Amino acid sequence: MARARRRAFTAVVAAAVGALGLPVAVTPAVPLLATQAGCAGSDCDSDTATWGSCTQGERLDANTWESGRVTGQSWLDFHGERTWLLDPTPWMGTRQPTTFEVDLALDPLPNADGGGGFAPGTGNDAEVTLVQVAGGWKVQLLNDTCAQYYLRVVLHYEPADGGTTSTGACSADGGS
Repeated sequence: MARARRRAFTAVVAAAVGALGLPVAVTPAVPLLATQAGCAGSDCDSDTATWGSCTQGERLDANTWESGRVTGQSWLDFHGERTWLLDPTPWMGTRQPTTFEVDLALDPLPNADGGGGFAPGTGNDAEVTLVQVAGGWKVQLLNDTCAQYYLRVVLHYEPADGGTTSTGACSADGGS
């Protein structure tokens, strides 16, 4: 069906161009390849990585966890079609995150001189899914594009048990 429409469109265009007295050259249609759409090489190889342990991420306060500091070399490689499964349970326990912030950068050191800064991730650049697993909650992020980014996530939690905090096995200094 699409091929017939393409031929009909080509014929209409050729007739219109011919009616204007311009030379007509009709070439066969070439299918659009993924590399032509901006998805070339390993930038579009899908994979999944996990982040979250007593040495990955940190608790900022009793109700906030971050995947890495806003400064320094802690931004996660978020190439095209990568899925990150963030596991803050070692720090935050079994509580469910209530809100989140997703930051994307084009440089692994966005705050360094010439780093370009960062911006909130939205849409296909950072698709967020909250996943309940035995023993807590994980956050899944997918870069459903072929663009190379670097990722930082901040999760916010409500205080548990009437104001007390449910924490995981990690201490505030990164040890268990």
